[in-house]
Amino acid sequence: MECQQCGDDVDEVRTVKVGKKKMKVCESCAEDLERDQEVAEQAEGAMQSMMEYKGRR
Repeated sequence: MECQQCGDDVDEVRTVKVGKKKMKVCESCAEDLERDQEVAEQAEGAMQSMMEYKGRR
């Protein structure tokens, strides 16, 4: 199968949810996407705490 992120042919692909859509990506791309998503969540949390945001989440 082909990775939707990097375009390489791989034996196994993982389904990873990115934003609102699901992507079938290889293992290394899946780790990168999950790490990026984790960093984005932490950055959003830090920004909300700096602005004393009291809403959803």
